[in-house]
Amino acid sequence: MLNADALKQLSQLKTDIRSSKEFAEGRVRGSSGKFGFVVLDDGREAFLPPAEMERVFPGDRVRVSLNEEDKGKLSAELDALLDSELKFLVGQYVQRGQGHFVQPSQNGLSRWIFLPPKARGKAQPGEFIACKVNRHPFKDGKAQAKVETVIGKPDMPGIEHAFVVAQHRLPEQFGEAALKQAEAIKDKLAAVTAERTDLTEMGFATIDAETTRDMDDALAVTTRDGGWTLHIAIADPSSLIEEGSPLDKEAFKRAHSQYLPGETLPMLPRDLCENLFSLIAGELRPVLVVHIDIEQDGNIGDSRYEFTAIRSQHKLSYEQVARFIDGDEAAVPAEQHESLRNLAALGEARAAYRASHSLIMEDRPDYEIYLNRQRKIERIEKRERNAAQRMVEEAMLATNISIGRKLAELQQGCFSVHLGFRDERMGEVKSLLKELLPEHAEKDLHQLENYLALVKYLETHHEPQMRNLLAVLKRMLRPGQLANKAGAHLGLGLDAYATVTSPIRKYNDLHNHRVLRAAAEAQQAKSLSDEQIEALQDSLIRGRQANRGLEQWLYAQFMQDKIDQEFTGRVTLVNGAGLGVRLDDNGIDGFVRLNGNKKNLPEFDGKHLTLKHDERSYQLEQPVTVKVAAVDVDKRRIALELVLNEKALADADAAE
Repeated sequence: MLNADALKQLSQLKTDIRSSKEFAEGRVRGSSGKFGFVVLDDGREAFLPPAEMERVFPGDRVRVSLNEEDKGKLSAELDALLDSELKFLVGQYVQRGQGHFVQPSQNGLSRWIFLPPKARGKAQPGEFIACKVNRHPFKDGKAQAKVETVIGKPDMPGIEHAFVVAQHRLPEQFGEAALKQAEAIKDKLAAVTAERTDLTEMGFATIDAETTRDMDDALAVTTRDGGWTLHIAIADPSSLIEEGSPLDKEAFKRAHSQYLPGETLPMLPRDLCENLFSLIAGELRPVLVVHIDIEQDGNIGDSRYEFTAIRSQHKLSYEQVARFIDGDEAAVPAEQHESLRNLAALGEARAAYRASHSLIMEDRPDYEIYLNRQRKIERIEKRERNAAQRMVEEAMLATNISIGRKLAELQQGCFSVHLGFRDERMGEVKSLLKELLPEHAEKDLHQLENYLALVKYLETHHEPQMRNLLAVLKRMLRPGQLANKAGAHLGLGLDAYATVTSPIRKYNDLHNHRVLRAAAEAQQAKSLSDEQIEALQDSLIRGRQANRGLEQWLYAQFMQDKIDQEFTGRVTLVNGAGLGVRLDDNGIDGFVRLNGNKKNLPEFDGKHLTLKHDERSYQLEQPVTVKVAAVDVDKRRIALELVLNEKALADADAAE
């Protein structure tokens, strides 16, 4: 037994050792292997060995002690668990011998989690399950979970949809109080609408996809001296859904209608968004009408708004209107001819104005997914955007720009902002510009004027170097985000932007209607707090992740029988391992691995995002020809191989 002096010396030794170590805090990042990393608060990254990674989950916030390894690389040893966000996970129930586990789908979480006997419920091996994490592994590396829901068997039709909805916790059912409130709206709708001025005679019509049922805007365009007036009638749920009511809370939780392949999860109950509020032809509906004067050169002039009522004259499809614009007058009713011709002219003027004064997104095709009875992909149809879609888009943008300016004046509303380059990538941005465009490198690229000048220069210079520079710079941009204060939207090249045209599909649009209504009544609307903005943003991100995850799963299944088939595509990703390629015919992404042979490794230029392999060079947006090499449905991965035929070689040479 150690005496008191020995114990004191040992304690002091431990204190001395601890004080000599460097401690830091950060967040755990998983990997496809058993190891992981800790992304430290100061930006450094430390390796987390497998034994340590067993004690944490991806996303955990931890305190670690740091050790410097060879070549200055850091490794970490866990000291304390500060916070763990992983309380829920989904995966497949697996059994190995006497052991029962859930194999999680969580990114970076590559190990199985134990399911104790009393935590398995009625779940059976092989089924997909949703689980609650009821024991964190930090103490001894032994995590445990409890089954909350059985999602279904792997062969159940639509299991992919059910799994993704559970994985991202997307709300499917509305609460009883919200449904009761929706029923009551039926009785109130006629009375609210009857009190309003009826603007039906202006000749509004909806223009949407043929299958659209939640129609939230209708258009009419009249001429005026020196230009046009755009009249847009927007569905008005704000007049019947009070802030803080059960329906409002349900809509806030969802943030937006979620359009998954073959399925829609609406923000409002279907009877509201597809019937009572939808601008169905011939039905009187309460609306917000925005009148916008647009000059002959496309400049937006004065605008005004009013809460009124209309009956849409017709439900027109993009295809009908496009045929009319192309000269087929019989494609749409005669009473819509003048308004649609005006809309087409207005759309052209606005597009030309935006091309000169702001930024225009690249016109990329849409891909329509059709599912069979098993809810797997039957076919994918590529659809180029037509003239009708472009002119309706210009009308929506003009409306949101006008309302964005009004809300900015009111200093209230929910704005869409885009702040340009990520702060942590500005060093790389400046380095690239010093090399190729030094006159832009010293400017503050967070300022709208400077950002616009840079992008417009690159868009008008088509040399391969400039095309690649623009593609590389786009990879360093932040995503757009919501804000409760007006700010620039650099992606569109605008000083303020707030959406208002989809209040039955997007909560931020519904909120903006409330702000406009309050201003019209000389009242003050309640602002969204920072916490509410963050919650809306999180819901939007979760929805995008769910849609992307479901598509990747369905795409992998769809491509299983296409091994060795050739496709054309474009390079969308360049890294040290190879190339990401998006196929032209169906929009599906795959990966060409080029680092498999250690004797013939590719040369990767991380600064310019170029890759050289077998004497050929590759860069972003470059056209290539590939064939499907392998498909891993479990990992949602599609492996491609380059096909170096004569056309592909010519395209590669042109890119160089």
